[in-house]
Amino acid sequence: MSDDDTHSRLELLEQNKLLIQELFQLEQDGHKDARELYHDEIAGFFIRTDDGSYTLSSAKRESGDSETLHSKYGAFSESYEKFVRPSNLVTIAQHKKSIRVLDICSGIGYNTAALLTYLKDEEVEIEIDMVESSIETLATILFIPDVSKAYGYVKKEVETYLVDNGYLQFNKVLSTVPSNIHINIHVCDARDFIKNDAHGRYDAVFLDPYSPSKSPELYTVDFFAKIKQFLEEYSLILTYTAASPVRSALVHAGYHLGQGPSFHRSGGTIASLNKDMIATPLSFSDEKVIALSDVGVPYIDPELNDDYDTIVNRRQNTREKIRGVSVFPSSSKLPRYIGLDPESIEDVNLRNKLNGYVMAMGFESINDYRIHDILNIDPNLSSREQILALEENLHRVLG
Repeated sequence: MSDDDTHSRLELLEQNKLLIQELFQLEQDGHKDARELYHDEIAGFFIRTDDGSYTLSSAKRESGDSETLHSKYGAFSESYEKFVRPSNLVTIAQHKKSIRVLDICSGIGYNTAALLTYLKDEEVEIEIDMVESSIETLATILFIPDVSKAYGYVKKEVETYLVDNGYLQFNKVLSTVPSNIHINIHVCDARDFIKNDAHGRYDAVFLDPYSPSKSPELYTVDFFAKIKQFLEEYSLILTYTAASPVRSALVHAGYHLGQGPSFHRSGGTIASLNKDMIATPLSFSDEKVIALSDVGVPYIDPELNDDYDTIVNRRQNTREKIRGVSVFPSSSKLPRYIGLDPESIEDVNLRNKLNGYVMAMGFESINDYRIHDILNIDPNLSSREQILALEENLHRVLG
């Protein structure tokens, strides 16, 4: 698990955005061949992955180094394995006449296309709300080679949206969307969508924003709490991230949670209001990190309108205030070691450092009997219940 945030979704390169904006202007001016003129240059940002699907070059906020939006092992396969396959939607489709899915930060549309491909043999009405904040990312879909027949449906709906909203003039995508498929496109901050436009209940939510350190506003306790009113009891929220503050936010918003499937890199997280929907609980080591250390402090956004700096600084200030006082410091991955026999740690410097952290809080060592008191919880509880029990024990022991 990523204790804070090592796995990141990345942002479309600025050069790609500028090309899309130039394309918009050219087609608005009546140039019917604008997309053809820009095709090769835009396609130059595409990277073929191992399953034959494509991803995009991208840049991290902090370094500017070029990376990719998806796994090099298979962009489309990653959508299928991390979001669609564990969503339980085939089973749901067999018992309902219609299903509804919320695709948050839909990006280049692979999650939606993978879902439609997955459900192609089911006789069910499918409604998907695709929410994406970047109009340029959405438009890039028109240039990516089809990875499945369903990707053509996504392209058609994207083109229709762009034409209807004045970004483009011409209908060129030839795909015909089946009558049982309804794709609604929303270009906005997902918080605004949840506050103002969401309705009814979703059978699943695909949560695929940038990393928590880049888009903390979509990983807050308050955002998750607001989503609850649009879920069935059996609905799942699926996300690629395993970051501790995200999992902590889900717990404190009232969700049960477990480990999501991995795809050639770290596994994600699956959450539900019903603990029986969680197939694989978190490891006890992960639960300790979330419940007992400052890295488990969640992001907060009370009115769902705070900016990036406010959300990040609020969490950082809380971490600094409670670290080593009411929770264990996360330094040197301390929470993963507490309760172990110090002599089992071969690195003497690390052993001394870990013992020093807990001694500063009044414990004798990482194996102090009071630490074992904190860790003494019912192993049969769900991961959510274990995290809350650990928090309660910690507060009781520390007074």
